[in-house]
Amino acid sequence: MARRATLLHRVRDGLPSDATLVQVAGPYEFLEPGDVQAPAGTAGPMAAALARLAPDVLCLAPEEAAMLSRSGLDLPQSAVVLSGAPQTRVVPRGGVRLGFVFFPMTGKPGAEPESKARAAVVTAAREMRGKADLVIGVSPWGSMAEEAFLTANPDAFDVLLGAGHGFGTPAMPQPVPRTLWARSHTKGKTIGRLDISLPVKKPDAPWLVGENHRAELLNPDYTVPGDPDIAILGDAPTVAAAPPPATTATP
Repeated sequence: MARRATLLHRVRDGLPSDATLVQVAGPYEFLEPGDVQAPAGTAGPMAAALARLAPDVLCLAPEEAAMLSRSGLDLPQSAVVLSGAPQTRVVPRGGVRLGFVFFPMTGKPGAEPESKARAAVVTAAREMRGKADLVIGVSPWGSMAEEAFLTANPDAFDVLLGAGHGFGTPAMPQPVPRTLWARSHTKGKTIGRLDISLPVKKPDAPWLVGENHRAELLNPDYTVPGDPDIAILGDAPTVAAAPPPATTATP
């Protein structure tokens, strides 16, 4: 997490003065899907580091929330612990209303979501359209289920931040042109950065690389020095958000 903090500082320091940074920390940042415990001796330092990093949006799988609570972390009231039903939040930043729809958990990691769960997500996204300028989904379903969902519902979301089993990728307008689909690797192997130009595109307009957005995956590898304020907390593994924690909107 110390390396992740360094990368986030670099992003923040490199932004224009009128840009807004929103950090989103998503499910399976701390545990692999299906795990219930972190490696011995790492849960406490991870909880302490998370408290210091203080993401704007924190979304956790239930087993992650339980693990962090056992380590003494009082989750902020704004934290979202995924459940069996979609949850929503509107987060205003920089004059833009960010509407988040947090997908429900499946029966077990990697399992195909039930049709009832898929329909509930679509309903939540449609209801969010009237409340937000940008509708963002946060999913623990894994890449195969997310791709199938987007193909069947190409207009539901402007951005989908995916997590769980599957590949990692910077935000891309695939498999549908009006939704940016981003996936970071589990347990912090990468950090996703997404820069969105203002004014935000209309829901029926496509995403065009270099025109209304830019995206990349940042790698907190051994070449990145650890932030000393985080490193001093203990032997916590480098973790990064899945989905991406560094989302910027620039005019």
